[in-house]
Amino acid sequence: MNLNKKHCFIICTTLLVILLLSNIFGYSTTNTNPTYGITTENVNLRFNPNISSASKVKTVPKNTSVKIVGSIDSFDIVQLASNEVGLISKDYIKSSPNAPEGAKTYENINKFFANVNENNVALRGGPSTSFRVYKRLNPSDKVEVIGKIDDFYMVVTEDNNVGMIRNDLISQSGTISSDETEVEAILRLINEAREKEGRPNLILDTNLSKVAQTKADDMAKNNYFSHNSPTYGSPFKMIQDFGISYKVAGENIAGNPSIKDAVDSWLQSETHRKNILSNTYNYVGIGIANSKTYGNIIVLMFIGK
Repeated sequence: MNLNKKHCFIICTTLLVILLLSNIFGYSTTNTNPTYGITTENVNLRFNPNISSASKVKTVPKNTSVKIVGSIDSFDIVQLASNEVGLISKDYIKSSPNAPEGAKTYENINKFFANVNENNVALRGGPSTSFRVYKRLNPSDKVEVIGKIDDFYMVVTEDNNVGMIRNDLISQSGTISSDETEVEAILRLINEAREKEGRPNLILDTNLSKVAQTKADDMAKNNYFSHNSPTYGSPFKMIQDFGISYKVAGENIAGNPSIKDAVDSWLQSETHRKNILSNTYNYVGIGIANSKTYGNIIVLMFIGK
């Protein structure tokens, strides 16, 4: 029994991490319902927190009212009365009750990751084509969407550029149908892969999903990426401790902002693909947790009874 468990659990985490690195954003963002501030001295508005001259958009005078819509590390993401957007160091903004007069309505939304739909898409300094182009993006680029002004999304690129893109030029990464949850989407995607190989569908096990969700939450909360939990131990121990009996077991883990990209990466990894397609498993548990580091932590736990 122990040999069988160990054999089923030889999973190459390193390979999966390499496959996913290009999808991991290295910054830490927050987005908020707008608050207001005022600049304490003449200060640079930037489109990137890199303080080189290349990132400077303009100098904002002292006592300028700004709308604060989020942050990247030590910089506030702001909207000016002119509707220009960018970054100002938090050291040079103090709280104010007054909104910048004339600024358009900014809508805070649930953050999501998105792909660029076309070549040469403009990342602009405001919500219309009249604003300066900060950068050009292509379909290989991903962005994080944090808010909206009119029909333009406020986005942050993988290299920390902040700006606005017309909403029809990007689409949410790993888009799933509106009538299915993320767990249902993962189950569908892995069973579609099994069906292509003539394998029977895996059955979603409610109790096993509780274990997988606990593991995903633990990884996100304690900021680690490993099959062995410092809190709960190995997946085998976790499954047993939750009172679930099995003959064989295994686990896949992923860190990825896109559900579909995570499943695709598993299927491109020989060892993870074997877990998904294995005939020794007939049940799966699925857990998903939001992660500041990866976007999502996704855990699949497999058992055969």
